[in-house]
Amino acid sequence: MLIEKMMTVLHGYFEKMEEDGLKVTVPHGADTEHELSLDIYINRCEKQITLQTNESYSLWVNTEGTSTVASIAAETCFGARHGLETLSQLISWDYAFGSLIMQTSATIIDAPAYPHRGLMVDTARNFISLEKLLHIIDGLAHDKMNTLHLHLSDANSFPFDSKRVPQMAKYGAYSPRKVYSFEDLKELGEYANVRGVRIIPEIDAPAHAGNGWQWGSEYGLGDLALCVNESPRSQGACYDPPCGILNPVNNYTYDVLESIYFDLMQALNPDMFHMGGDEVRFNCWNNTNEITEWMTLNGLSRTEEDFFHLWKYFQNTSLQRVDNVFGRDTPVILWTSSLTDQVAVNGHLDPGRYIIQVWSGSRDFTIPRLYYTGYRLIFSNVDAWYLDCGYGSWVGDGLNSCAPYKSWQVMYDNDLDYLMRGFGIRPDPGKILGGEAAMWSEQVDDATIDGKIWPRLSAVAERLWSNLPERWRFAERRFVHHRERMLLKGIMGDAVQPLWCHQNEGFCYN
Repeated sequence: MLIEKMMTVLHGYFEKMEEDGLKVTVPHGADTEHELSLDIYINRCEKQITLQTNESYSLWVNTEGTSTVASIAAETCFGARHGLETLSQLISWDYAFGSLIMQTSATIIDAPAYPHRGLMVDTARNFISLEKLLHIIDGLAHDKMNTLHLHLSDANSFPFDSKRVPQMAKYGAYSPRKVYSFEDLKELGEYANVRGVRIIPEIDAPAHAGNGWQWGSEYGLGDLALCVNESPRSQGACYDPPCGILNPVNNYTYDVLESIYFDLMQALNPDMFHMGGDEVRFNCWNNTNEITEWMTLNGLSRTEEDFFHLWKYFQNTSLQRVDNVFGRDTPVILWTSSLTDQVAVNGHLDPGRYIIQVWSGSRDFTIPRLYYTGYRLIFSNVDAWYLDCGYGSWVGDGLNSCAPYKSWQVMYDNDLDYLMRGFGIRPDPGKILGGEAAMWSEQVDDATIDGKIWPRLSAVAERLWSNLPERWRFAERRFVHHRERMLLKGIMGDAVQPLWCHQNEGFCYN
């Protein structure tokens, strides 16, 4: 059963804590063993976590003599899993006594403030191994984050080895070793589900699509993508190298997309699907005869408005292919873009089908327009929740494009209610779904990703779970301690302060 698998994971944490502790301490000071009993009450056990899953739980801890009873009550298995996670935080290794110790009494009634709490990991610019993704899921579970959004493809590479379209990885992966098989993704989804995490795959389109798509002509399908591997300087076809954009007037492009969608549906069975949709530049389309001839035949000229019409044609046609695979009840997500800017004014994309993920800054006035148009919103605003900012530029000198570095304090203080009130909006809880921290991987791979994600992601996690009205200073001591707790669980986050500060609470705060 699912709950039994969840309890096995929890037991593994305790075993690791004890094993690591005994490496440096000798048990002493305790004459009697202490017994911990666990009772769990669940109303129903859904097979898979979704956006609608009830994740609330209650936890009671009571001690009499040498016996402690912990009781967890939850509506679902996933709520009970969060209760188990909290219970694990009440137990620690005491190096003085050389044994596990725990809180003897507690009453906790808990539920998340937002249903969508996640991390986006870009696996295309640099490959992130399956083993590392499994490790990241462990960290998400410890932070009670329930979403891993995989940016699976980009112009740089296409690492998914599609069963139906094996050419994608053959032409698009960095090497045969840097791919995800169908079985890899299936394993990832099952592993995540046991830990209360859902996987949302993203196939970015129509822009950010290049390597992996260049085989069409060789197989008699024509050009599936255009301007592949061109430099942004050559004709302004993209923002960052390498360029690449899908061919929206080639029907085979949509056939290939649908085949990829089928593989992802069967491997992951996601409750939501991300269609990408950001940073489209029209220069490549405008300089491609096949595109301009199609536009002329369809009564379009070559104005910006006409290219927006072409973009909407692509979006609507590819959505039909998504519906063929996932059904019309599956919500789809788009990044904010010049298309959603226009939609916020003129409509065209159904708010009942689309969720908009905001990556622009928190003062972008497209946000209230999208809200009032009826779209549900997920926030990854670049001025607070981008984990890759503030490092040296990877093209040219200076700092990268989203500098400065976003500290944990900035991430913690990104209060979505406060953000919306800045536009004069008291948000409907059903329309602000939550948020994701974004780990773009231009300068990240397996060797460096842990320290760039943690411990800052824990600040985002508390904001999205508890959403307390206080600012970062209220959370500082707790945050520093939680980072130490995560280290014990194998999550190697960057240091926040000298260890002396953790051992001498109250002396490193101004």
